[in-house]
Amino acid sequence: MMKYSLSLLLLLGLAASCRTLVDNPRAMNGASALRQKSIDEIREADQNFSIMSEKQGMAKAFTTFAADEVIRMNDGAAPTVGFDSLRAQMSRLPNDGSVLTWQILKADAAQSGDLGYTFGQWMLTNKNDKRKPIYGVYVTVWKRQRNGQWRFVIDGGNTTPEPK
Repeated sequence: MMKYSLSLLLLLGLAASCRTLVDNPRAMNGASALRQKSIDEIREADQNFSIMSEKQGMAKAFTTFAADEVIRMNDGAAPTVGFDSLRAQMSRLPNDGSVLTWQILKADAAQSGDLGYTFGQWMLTNKNDKRKPIYGVYVTVWKRQRNGQWRFVIDGGNTTPEPK
């Protein structure tokens, strides 16, 4: 009887631990759902950022979507650190008809749903000029703000040959 009770106790303990393991995938599915929701939101923010850049200009787009603690990597120059520095940099952009747009190739987010990134290709054209567009790649790190909005905290890229 003692042996039977001990076996039953072990079996119940094993069942309880298996139940915990079975319950954990549901928790992981919840975390996966949060992560996927964040990826979708980051993609949307990045697309809206590009649309605003195309329609309202780079200065408006960059200052609208930047976080206060933004760092912008500058090709061949020191990075721009902080929102006020970014706003000053954007105010010095020439109004020469240049249009910056981009396409997301990859987006991902942390399981926590508060940080993520986008990676893609950009193109700089000029409405007033017949020169060939300039192409490049970019990476942008996005952070969910206290109000729930996504703002970029780090942005940078470099030029590349024309995509094939």
